[in-house]
Amino acid sequence: MSDLAAFNISHFAAGSANLRLATLAPEAHPPPADPFTLFSSDSNSTSSSSNSSSRTALQLLYPADSINPGAPAADHPLGGAEFYATPLDLRTASSVTLTYAVYFPPAFDWVLGGKLPGLYGGRRGCSGGDAAEDCFSTRLMWRKGGVGELYLYAPKAAQPASLCGAPGSVCDAAWGLSIGRGAFRWVAGAWTTVSQTVRLNTPGKADGGFALDVDGIRVVERSDVYYRGLGTITANHKSKTANHKTHRHTFFGGHEEAWATPVEQHVLFKDFAIVRNA
Repeated sequence: MSDLAAFNISHFAAGSANLRLATLAPEAHPPPADPFTLFSSDSNSTSSSSNSSSRTALQLLYPADSINPGAPAADHPLGGAEFYATPLDLRTASSVTLTYAVYFPPAFDWVLGGKLPGLYGGRRGCSGGDAAEDCFSTRLMWRKGGVGELYLYAPKAAQPASLCGAPGSVCDAAWGLSIGRGAFRWVAGAWTTVSQTVRLNTPGKADGGFALDVDGIRVVERSDVYYRGLGTITANHKSKTANHKTHRHTFFGGHEEAWATPVEQHVLFKDFAIVRNA
């Protein structure tokens, strides 16, 4: 992977200057504390995509005092990045799996939390307090101390009590739904591989599936998610199937000052893969 063409980016919402493609050092060298020494510039790389799983990565910058890509520049620097990608035609898909690996440096300051990539369906913008009546997104999140969770945007009033009342679930009426909070922890100083599978619900019924594996271990599994109503999320407005895509969205936040990173930090991503299951 020598550029971002494989992602087939449909919309780069923010933070393009905070993202760079980099090449992994030989695996014989253990990852040092400074992420800059992990990688060299990939601008001259001519390596084939067959080596991408072990040789290339995305490096994301979170400047000191940044909160999220949408924060006003006058108040906070632009932090992280947000783009929408359609590497596969998923317009009629009913089940999709997204996998990637993420590396937090050993001295990473978790602060109060931040967002990580996931899938989405319907229109863009299913985040930031959106009502999510005609869209969904399944980003992951880190919390203070590296606590992990699914950070779900989907029609809030339609979610069953079994989902929002489950241990580790916090359904905030104003923001996203924290599902499985504390079911796992992100690790600083090592690569963590996450694999999430979304299975769409029958339109109008809370029978959708979500599964999350962390380093091969199932940590979250639900079969009671309401992603879509009757015809509210469609593929080109022609069928009652969600238009699955990937939402590469990462930043510190939250939207308040207390969530901002106090120092410049970096996180690394590699081994992105997406599979249409059905």
